[in-house]
Amino acid sequence: MNSGTATRNLLRRAHEAHRAGRLNEAESGYRSVLRIRPEDPDALHFLGMLHFQRGERTEAIEFVRRSLASLGNNPHAWNNLGNMLLACDQPEDAADAYEKATHHGPQMAETWYNRAVCLRRTRQYELAIECFVKTIELKPQYAPVYERLGMMLYSLGRFRDAADIYRKWLSQDADNPVARHMLSALSGEDVPARADDAYLRVLFDRFASSFDENLTDLGYRAPELLAATLGEYVATDGRLEILDAGCGTGLCGPLLRSMARRLVGVDLSGGMIEKARPRNVYDELVVGELCAFMGARPAAFDVIVSADTLVYFGALEQVAATARQCIRPGGVLAFTVERLADDDARDDNRGQIEDPARDDAPGDNLGREPYRILPHGRYAHREEYVRRVLQNAGFTKVDIKPVILRRERGEDVHGHLVAALDSPL
Repeated sequence: MNSGTATRNLLRRAHEAHRAGRLNEAESGYRSVLRIRPEDPDALHFLGMLHFQRGERTEAIEFVRRSLASLGNNPHAWNNLGNMLLACDQPEDAADAYEKATHHGPQMAETWYNRAVCLRRTRQYELAIECFVKTIELKPQYAPVYERLGMMLYSLGRFRDAADIYRKWLSQDADNPVARHMLSALSGEDVPARADDAYLRVLFDRFASSFDENLTDLGYRAPELLAATLGEYVATDGRLEILDAGCGTGLCGPLLRSMARRLVGVDLSGGMIEKARPRNVYDELVVGELCAFMGARPAAFDVIVSADTLVYFGALEQVAATARQCIRPGGVLAFTVERLADDDARDDNRGQIEDPARDDAPGDNLGREPYRILPHGRYAHREEYVRRVLQNAGFTKVDIKPVILRRERGEDVHGHLVAALDSPL
């Protein structure tokens, strides 16, 4: 066996050990190759990857750069260097590495995708869009590119272009709940009366780990607003049985705990429930659909609180009816929803919803839809519709206050703070 063959076998065995997770053995093998061939590009590249796995980022980048100095047309090495630089918060250098990766590997979809993500981060939006589109051309079945591009176009206010992306996604995956829901939100096509359970599970399971931080950045206020308004209607001396309906990660829990003899949280997302559990403020946490849960527990609670959960319902009739069944006589339902105003209903033809109860409601104006789905995927509701639905469900007093729920895309999100009562406690 000649020395070249022996070196290749040594590199192969080291790589096999690396892939099997035997990092010490792999490192020893790579360094043995480098003692024979100090500038071997593969050994340098793989050794850089190994150091990165160990968290040794400076060494990792140095080895990959040495590999590229030896063999500069390796798109995999350029792509991995870009990943390392981006992880080290060097997006400009990462963008340069990804550009070289797409140049040397123009048929590698992952290099175009990574470059697009990096360009979006550096706010080079048009070039990012081109790279996302190129990724779709090369790998049309790759779901993350559609979602990233769709959300970027939404954030830029290019709703029709975003709708086209979600439509293309559905052509590749006809049952995808995210693509289906967002296409409805952005185009007004086949708008559901409420968000599909599958969509909500995907959405909130995915964002559970970063949910609290994201809402803090948006100035989210719904839990504080609800807790404060409850004090106007109920005794806060710890005697109440309270349901946190759509509890999410439990942001309302600490604010409700002192009022509650028993505090129960229910949410459709198992990921959210697992984030709520460590707060240790709930007596019971349940993964389940909200209406089904309330319908199965008649007269079980004195108070039901729902912070920005009903924004995923368009029609509120079912949730109002099951909440009324679930609340004890004299109980209170308090929740927030986003406000639908006349100027929200004026733009394109998205999401026009006919209200089957409109003709029976004095004071309604013909042509004013009671709710609509907005481009972000949530529903907004008219005050008169919310009031009528709750009254029809049997609540004898309905108070609705205008509030600002948070900021999004640089603007205040206006909402309704609603308290519905059977009679004062």
